[in-house]
Amino acid sequence: HTSCSRDWSSDVCSSDLADIDIHPQAAALIDTLADCRHPRAGRLTVRLAESHDAEELAMLRGEVLNLLALSFGPAEAQRRLQAVQ
Repeated sequence: HTSCSRDWSSDVCSSDLADIDIHPQAAALIDTLADCRHPRAGRLTVRLAESHDAEELAMLRGEVLNLLALSFGPAEAQRRLQAVQ
């Protein structure tokens, strides 16, 4: 068994998700993460793309807010999510 120290999901970008049927709210949340370089952004993008459940999307929205706050500060995180209702 081998392990990789690199998180492949951090390399995910919007064009990689073009052929996946993504919930509109998930797509909007993915857009807010577009320029986020946090190591967990790629994995969160994949989770959002795979989510179709409103309750799960609400939970993931909280994770998006947290990641944006860590990356850009709380005020910018709120501003970015304000447009995604």
